[in-house]
Amino acid sequence: MVWLVWMLFGIQVLCSCIAAPPAQGAGVALLSPRCDDAAVEEAADLALRQINADREEGYILSLYRIVSVREQPQETTGSVYYLILDVVDTECHVLSKKLWKDCDTRSAHSTVYGQCKAIIYINQARNIAHLNTYECTLQPVLPRYISSVCPDCPLDDSPTKPQYLDAAVQCLEKFNRQSEQAHYFSVLNVTRASMQWIIGPAYFVEFLIQETSCSKDIQVADISMCEPLPPEAAKIGFCKGSVVNSRVNPSVRVSCEIYSQQDPATEEENQEANQTPGKSKQDQQASDANLFSPPLEKTVGWVKILPPSDEDITFYSLQESQNEHKDRKPALPKDAGSAHSLDEEKAQVNKPDLSKPVTRPVILPFPEELSLSDSCPGAAKQAEGILHPLITRRPPRV
Repeated sequence: MVWLVWMLFGIQVLCSCIAAPPAQGAGVALLSPRCDDAAVEEAADLALRQINADREEGYILSLYRIVSVREQPQETTGSVYYLILDVVDTECHVLSKKLWKDCDTRSAHSTVYGQCKAIIYINQARNIAHLNTYECTLQPVLPRYISSVCPDCPLDDSPTKPQYLDAAVQCLEKFNRQSEQAHYFSVLNVTRASMQWIIGPAYFVEFLIQETSCSKDIQVADISMCEPLPPEAAKIGFCKGSVVNSRVNPSVRVSCEIYSQQDPATEEENQEANQTPGKSKQDQQASDANLFSPPLEKTVGWVKILPPSDEDITFYSLQESQNEHKDRKPALPKDAGSAHSLDEEKAQVNKPDLSKPVTRPVILPFPEELSLSDSCPGAAKQAEGILHPLITRRPPRV
């Protein structure tokens, strides 16, 4: 009888184990979709848009190639995508709030390339795309690569050197004389700089400018004496300029874009990047408030730019820098629960049903194993050029 009791007890325990639901997120099988799949392309596009929108300094990153993607379907609707993206920087400053597809990538001699890891949750049924975390490591192209394709091209230099600040001030003086802005602007900081000998030393600078309290109706001899306007009221600008010092024909050239703090981009760009097509801002905010209960976590991430190096660093070896990066300073988080638009046509077909509660997605640690699909890494989105030697090697399977 004892053995019969133990047998029945064992059967009961076995049945209870089978009936018990698995722990949330435990033993989740990650899929390896194709890197050229339309849904993956869309996830990469949305992730990069939100990475750029989350940043407050630096330049907009453009997608070069999708390296790896793992997909985690959720129990209700939607999927979490774990992406590794090859990226290059563009000529657009992040304060412009432009879409990365609308920005020109840099010429070979000033290219900064790198890799981003991103975790993004996409729920097409509710037209939601929420970037959970991102980590990007960038580095300038090696000087020896540049010298092989453009030996006479200027190399990027430290923008903090006095000669570049002086060049920026000269460029800004010309802008202040010619612009129709109501107030004078002052130099905020130099963001990129280089020098080349032409018919004399030529300095090339990119810099941010800030609106001051000094009206252009009054002649001002020293702009540095003008107080900046409060941050909530001041306009910010991004300028590109050059100063050629020559005894025969000195020249100063400058072009600037001015961004309003309240409306840094066009209405169309703001709508496409930050809200569902066809909805007013007030309707969007009301919809966002009902999407998640409790709301999604805030986006947290960082972008690190390594100093110039003579080492032969590929896109893939940058992953080691990401893993070894200890001094992480998360980017300033944006409001949680913000919905970002998917394709307008899909949004019309899959209109969100706000009458049903949405379960928060299960987010796993970033997977160590890369995509198992033979389509990954995907094809380059841009002409290969100088970056081709840096991406020819396929990353090893982990």
